[in-house]
Amino acid sequence: MRTIIILMLATLAIVSCEYKTEAEREDAKRLNGFEIVVIDSCEYLKKFELGGYSYFAHKGNCRYCKERRERKGR
Repeated sequence: MRTIIILMLATLAIVSCEYKTEAEREDAKRLNGFEIVVIDSCEYLKKFELGGYSYFAHKGNCRYCKERRERKGR
C-alpha cells in the first residue's frame, strides 16, 4: 500500500510539471528577462540571477490589486 501511494505521488509530481510556451518566452524577452508570477492572487516580477537565486518584486500595476481597490471604492 505504501509503495502505491509513493508511486502515485511521484507520478503526480512528474505530470504536474509546467512547460514554457513560446509566447511566455517572448514575454520574458520583452520584459528584459523578468517573468510574471502569480502568488496569492498578486502579480510579481521574478528575475533569475547567477547561482540559482531569484528576486521578486510586486508589480506596481497588478491587475488583482487594481480590482480589489475598485471593489473597495478607493
